[in-house]
Amino acid sequence: MGLKFLVTGGYFDSSGEGVVWHVDLEREQAESFIRWLPPEHLNVPRKGFAGGCRASDGHLYVAAHCAVVRIDPSRAEVSGVLHQPSFNDIHHVAESSGRLYIANTGLDAVDLLDLEGRFIGSHALLPAWANHRRMSGQDPARWDEVLNPGWSGEIPAPWPPRQTGDGYHDLGPRRGDMPFARLKVPDHLHPNHVSPTSKQTLVTCLDDGTVRDLRTFETVLTLTGMNPHDGFLAADTFWLTTIDGRVHAAPMRDGRVAGETKVRCRVFETGHAGWCRGLWTDGHLLVVGLTELRRNRMPRYRWADREPEGTETSVLLFELSEGRLLARVELTDRERHSKIYSILPWET
Repeated sequence: MGLKFLVTGGYFDSSGEGVVWHVDLEREQAESFIRWLPPEHLNVPRKGFAGGCRASDGHLYVAAHCAVVRIDPSRAEVSGVLHQPSFNDIHHVAESSGRLYIANTGLDAVDLLDLEGRFIGSHALLPAWANHRRMSGQDPARWDEVLNPGWSGEIPAPWPPRQTGDGYHDLGPRRGDMPFARLKVPDHLHPNHVSPTSKQTLVTCLDDGTVRDLRTFETVLTLTGMNPHDGFLAADTFWLTTIDGRVHAAPMRDGRVAGETKVRCRVFETGHAGWCRGLWTDGHLLVVGLTELRRNRMPRYRWADREPEGTETSVLLFELSEGRLLARVELTDRERHSKIYSILPWET
């Protein structure tokens, strides 16, 4: 294959617009491939497109906070929009064997639907009663109270309303009559990215630094003190980014991921920095994405041991054995504050 990719993303502005860029790393050029403005009932400011995949049916499936957008790459047109009222802050869509794996981050779940849009099931990381309360506008004070009810048999205690906000989430007292799907709600593990294999269904969890197998609900990797985002399977290895600019590799044994990871690339050492997500590799070349941070719009997670000034939104190509930077395409938008998620090979 060449070094051409489709890169999903959006903007930190009020539009809610999703964009897919066509990025040519050989020529170090980029152009807009498709733009999508969500209808009012699906519009969430500062969101746009999150992660997606190129599926076996040839379509591109991309997350859009509370919907999955289906794109026909041959025509660069949206061919369908899938929405359920329980979709919230969707971060990624993967496909395997005709099933869509949807990282329903706001609900701390991974939902499975077929390519026709029929719901199949869900891997839930919180109990149903807790998510029922959350969808009704309540938030727990401590997640431990949700996960460890004890053996007393008592009814779970009411959750007191949160009195102060954090500048990002729509906390209970401010939600009003807004549909759950359009809200920005506090989550527990923040599942980001799904990688189905023949033996595991791997999901990265930003909050606690884990990678979990949803078929067994076991933690297969723990990146202590780090926040993983994208995962990628290549060359009998599971690759993943952490938001602090490191790319990690975990060898697969008997088709399974387990054990330790090794840092294979430190992106910030090139002088280019940003919120690191977006990943593709063939085991020899590596492509990663960065998203610009701004001091008045800092994330709630510790990002890195540096200041946000000078960060950028860009796609970078590395040679893995020596860690050399081979090419870079900048997508920084000073006015709209652009952000990127998935990096998908362009296949004609």
